[in-house]
Amino acid sequence: MAEKKGLLTGNALKWIAIVTMLIDHVGATLVLQMFYANPTNDMLAIYYLVRSVGRAAFPIFCFLLVEGFCHTRSRGKYLLRLGLFALLAEIPFDLAFNWPEYSDLNVFGILEFTSQNVFFTLFFGLCALWLWDVMAKRLPRWAEYPAAVVAALPACFAANLLCTDYDVSGVALIVALGIGRGLPYRTETGADGPTAVWQEPSRVRRLFQCLMGCLAILGHCYFRDNWIEIFAIIGLLLTLLYNGKRGRSGKWFFYIFYPVHLLILGVLVRVLF
Repeated sequence: MAEKKGLLTGNALKWIAIVTMLIDHVGATLVLQMFYANPTNDMLAIYYLVRSVGRAAFPIFCFLLVEGFCHTRSRGKYLLRLGLFALLAEIPFDLAFNWPEYSDLNVFGILEFTSQNVFFTLFFGLCALWLWDVMAKRLPRWAEYPAAVVAALPACFAANLLCTDYDVSGVALIVALGIGRGLPYRTETGADGPTAVWQEPSRVRRLFQCLMGCLAILGHCYFRDNWIEIFAIIGLLLTLLYNGKRGRSGKWFFYIFYPVHLLILGVLVRVLF
């Protein structure tokens, strides 16, 4: 197999997503409160600038989730990690964004249930991919992609019910990237019977994956009338620079960074404003 060309490893993409996510969350907390305290056009422009930069983060995380699903040694452990950190991150998420003390659905003023953090969305997206994979193995080739839509329905319902960050649109983006990439392996029948053939995406397939993700984002912009999300396409374009290599390992950093930085931002907002 020819060596893959590309500028960015999976770890490099993850760092880009982490930095842009941090910029976005600073905008959604500190900069927003600064605008409320001093509602000028300049402050509003700064707010929209940092939120636009931050749009790149989520598509990259979704892309890496799809890659992780295809390459992980244990999908069960992967799903368990997402679920565990979804629970751990919920109080920091509420402190940063949801102001639970003003919610009718709060617990001790630190936890509320009107919206949930993005780990829940990633969790349901992974569930959809896994269900699709299970279904596709039992279906003829022509039914593989319709099965992805069917597999996405319960995950979308759960995300909408819990009001997760990006909710249905987030799950739809994950599934769209999964469809664009294709299943990690296919079954071929030869002289010795059916065999599983591993397949890594070609350059053309990566372009198709990016296109599918762009369509999902455009759908979100149109149906939610939220066109600032158009900048999320920048994150998808960066995935075209992926070289297929994991890079230096640091998978636990994001899991820890997400709740910790939200907790810090939540405390800062309350101390400063």
